[in-house]
Amino acid sequence: MPFDRSMRKPTCRTGRREVGGGSALRWKVAIRRQTRSEKSPTLAEEVHQIRVLAKKLRAYLRLLRGSVPEKLVQLEEKRIKRIAGNLGRARDEEICRQILQWLAAKGDKEGCRQGVRAALVHFPDAAATGLDRRKLVQARKGIEARRLRLLALLDEHPAQEGKLEELLKKEYGKSRRGMRKALRDGSPEAFHQWRKRVKRLGYQTAMFCPSSRKRLARLETKFLRLGSLLGRLHDLHVLKARIERRATPLEPKLVPLVDDWTARYRKEAEQEGRRCFRTSKGKFLSLLQQSA
Repeated sequence: MPFDRSMRKPTCRTGRREVGGGSALRWKVAIRRQTRSEKSPTLAEEVHQIRVLAKKLRAYLRLLRGSVPEKLVQLEEKRIKRIAGNLGRARDEEICRQILQWLAAKGDKEGCRQGVRAALVHFPDAAATGLDRRKLVQARKGIEARRLRLLALLDEHPAQEGKLEELLKKEYGKSRRGMRKALRDGSPEAFHQWRKRVKRLGYQTAMFCPSSRKRLARLETKFLRLGSLLGRLHDLHVLKARIERRATPLEPKLVPLVDDWTARYRKEAEQEGRRCFRTSKGKFLSLLQQSA
């Protein structure tokens, strides 16, 4: 959720505004809202929420580079990455189950849907049933500690908003280059790296999007949509890798179905990506610098 317009400090055109005093409070409010934690009704959602919070915190840390000492940024990133990494296997199993359920509903032919439903028996109804709940509690406590640490870093190392804008412009450029590489290379890994950049860019752009910045907010919405498309594409790649690695007699029949949906989402992601990144880096920066 974007920060309140009332929290904005009057801006100038130089891009060298200080983020301190009342304006620092604006960034803390924004981060608190973007990282608000809610009670998850299921284990799968709990795992997913912690991993999303980890990605957001790492995105905000990268945005503070140049203000917060690099050693502190790297240390916090490692701590956050370790927390999310401990839940990675549980999340992958849940992704495969969700995609199979989705394919069972979306399949064009009854024979394909039956094959998907047959493959579902190899996945438990509840995700991450083998996950030690104590580790999940520790992960929740750990991610909350890292969130509080990030808020403290904002107080300890006031940043210049102009620097934040320049760093975000660079992230935009990296995402554009990631798109070009993914389209040129075509490999799942290239699309995976592009997905991570787009997700990070979307989280960071949200920090600059009060309701008054409608053009930037529309672009942020496009980033979110693109991130979702690339996320679904990545989920399909995860499922295919799982099928090829641990295939039962029924599962190889699913590969053509997975490939078909992968091609559809790749085409859609390519089209959305071109729409997202047709804006130049200079124009993107000007959107960030516009006064509210």
